[in-house]
Amino acid sequence: MTDNIEYDNDFEEEDPRESFLESIAEGLATLSEASDTPNGVPPVSSIISSDDVDFTSDAWMSNLAEVQGWLSLSENLPLTGGEPFLRALINEFKLAPTELLSPESPNPRLSVHAIERLSERVDAAVRFQRNFLEELETKGSNRATATQSWADAWAEIDGIEEVVSPEPVTAKADVWPIYQLTMRAPNLTPSYQRGDVWTNSDRQSLLESILRGVPLPSIILLRTGPSTPHEVVDGKQRLTAILRFVGKHPVAKQKVAEITARHKDKRFNEQGRLDDQGKRSLTDLFNDDYPAFRRAWKALEGSPLKSAEENEYYFPFKLRTTGDGGLVGSFLEPLRGKYYSEIKAQVIDVAGEQTTIEYLFEGTAQYKIPVIEYTKASQAQIHEVFRLYNKQGVHLNAEEIRNAVYHEVELTRATLAAAGDVDPNIDVAQIAKCLDGIRDLGRLGEALTDYGFGGTRYKRTKVLAWVISVLLHDSKEKDLASTSRNIDHLLIEIQKNKSHPLADSITLTKLFSLLLQAVELHSSHDELWSDQFKDGGKGAKWQELQLVGSLVGICMALAASPDDIEDRIETNADDIRTASEESADWQRPEKTQTKTQWDYIAKITKSLLEKLQLNPDQAAEAIRQQFGSSGYASLQRMRIKPKT
Repeated sequence: MTDNIEYDNDFEEEDPRESFLESIAEGLATLSEASDTPNGVPPVSSIISSDDVDFTSDAWMSNLAEVQGWLSLSENLPLTGGEPFLRALINEFKLAPTELLSPESPNPRLSVHAIERLSERVDAAVRFQRNFLEELETKGSNRATATQSWADAWAEIDGIEEVVSPEPVTAKADVWPIYQLTMRAPNLTPSYQRGDVWTNSDRQSLLESILRGVPLPSIILLRTGPSTPHEVVDGKQRLTAILRFVGKHPVAKQKVAEITARHKDKRFNEQGRLDDQGKRSLTDLFNDDYPAFRRAWKALEGSPLKSAEENEYYFPFKLRTTGDGGLVGSFLEPLRGKYYSEIKAQVIDVAGEQTTIEYLFEGTAQYKIPVIEYTKASQAQIHEVFRLYNKQGVHLNAEEIRNAVYHEVELTRATLAAAGDVDPNIDVAQIAKCLDGIRDLGRLGEALTDYGFGGTRYKRTKVLAWVISVLLHDSKEKDLASTSRNIDHLLIEIQKNKSHPLADSITLTKLFSLLLQAVELHSSHDELWSDQFKDGGKGAKWQELQLVGSLVGICMALAASPDDIEDRIETNADDIRTASEESADWQRPEKTQTKTQWDYIAKITKSLLEKLQLNPDQAAEAIRQQFGSSGYASLQRMRIKPKT
């Protein structure tokens, strides 16, 4: 395959662009085949065949322009082809002008690096198209919801910064027998980790996979010191399931020690019944015969051990009783519906060896779990590795990366806790001291849930962090970055500057108190907001852009005029409702590009303040006075100027 892009040598078989060009051609063909498109993405007029994508002339440029809506570019590519088209691509990928070769000649060319970047963009577009169609067709989501998920996916990939980290990462990849993870349990609850969100079915499925010898994905750990447990960076849910199954979860062990101490004079027989002559303690029963422990619990506490309590205390769980999970065959069928303590002596065939289940989980069996262990790594280096994982298919989302990389910043931890995305068993003040004493803080997370944002993959945290960054990040850039990058830039500023106002716990206490009040105001005045702001109308999930813009406006109004905000809302409610239903500025943009999203949020924020009879600039100054910075001016710079 030849083309109008640079050759680096004289031998076609060594041409490094060949695979990229083939991938681009196949991707363009795939993108052209979809019958459904996200809101704002025009349907493709004709299906493209990969064989017809001609790189020997400018013809491939028209093919790319035909499907460019799927690529979520910040600016539309010119339809003229040639040098303007190639230069637009160079600018889109933020590459140096030198990546455009022979720009003044009749045959300008892209460098190999630029072609590689285009190939990566097309590959991502194909992946996100597949996810969009799956959500629309298989999961039954409406188009607005599927469009938002598609836009979020682009925001995440565009928000991952290229981190320059010249120092080598001190880490190693290995495989560990399970006992290395259970003998000394890692720290499952660093501040950036959420609670146990897997269902019982998820946990059972994982353990059934292990018992069948199915390989697991890597668990990522950070070594914190020679005498302290590793921190779990990725793989918490898997580790939690394993530790619960074998009865070695730290919370469970602590709870059993407490109840054993409370009933230290009680002894039990082999059946778990109270017996003065018995030789077994509650701890013995828990470790050796969990069903007997449950019977003893009932005798001591006066009521059976409920499943909710078992989840709260991270006690063991049974395997599934049916064969749906794959426990079939003479070795595995006897395991159904059993606790670990009941099947420890059972012999099974795993990883090519016959072994007891006890040896599989507590010995040096052949079955092992891949582990990536950071022995020494800076936050920037961890961020870099996460970025590479995403490019290679692990697909951690922006919030999961951010919560790990910036967990030392109190604002990060406070946002997680305030949004309700941390382990509910941990006092929020232990995670972020600035939240100590804020009454009814839990209502903030509840309100975000009521808006339609659940706890899956930190959705509530994302929305709250977005509001905070729009409200407070005074960006010095000409153009605001993507949502994710804008949040990251604020956290980086705080991380680098220990005297930053938002590094101060007292300031953060005021911030989250304001956010709580603003969310309660916003959610209690549903009459203000058009049903068009929600997927499916009244009572349905809020759309993100409308929620962020209106919440930022309420926050600014509350900061500027706290004593009469309720009166202002009541007086101007009809005008706000009319604007949200009829004003062009309040109508969601069809395109989901970064610039149009920022423009829309800027319009809603300004308009809402004006409808409340408040001067936006004075409201911004009130925010600056209270928190040391305001993002309003940089937000308004992103307004798209009308074409003349």
